[in-house]
Amino acid sequence: MMDAPVTDPLASGPAVFGREARHPLAGGRRVADLVASVGLLVLLAAESVVAGGGIVFLSLAFSSCGAPGNSCDETLGGAVVYVGPVLVALVLVATLVVCVLRLVRRRLSWPFALVGVAAVVAVFFGAMLLVDSAITHGI
Repeated sequence: MMDAPVTDPLASGPAVFGREARHPLAGGRRVADLVASVGLLVLLAAESVVAGGGIVFLSLAFSSCGAPGNSCDETLGGAVVYVGPVLVALVLVATLVVCVLRLVRRRLSWPFALVGVAAVVAVFFGAMLLVDSAITHGI
């Protein structure tokens, strides 16, 4: 006996029944978004490593606390040095998750990667300002 051909019960068109109905990456916009998003995420990962290390490196500013006339708020400085890299890591992970989910859903994602890059810069400069405000130079 010959089996009857399997037809699409919804009569949706020429697609073969049983195959996934996803559209391929079509047009330059989707490809450009993918390339820009991946490039910005790689930049974000490298920037996060440098910013996290730079924030830890800011702890060396407290070596001047022993000099005469200088005063330091070591509690604030210590908190910044410990919390700063954690905030950088949180921004990195959150940006990666949002961008990957948007890429999978075929939505525009490069602006979110760019916001992640800007957020890491903001965390780094915020940490610099807080460490600088924790040290008072006397003479």
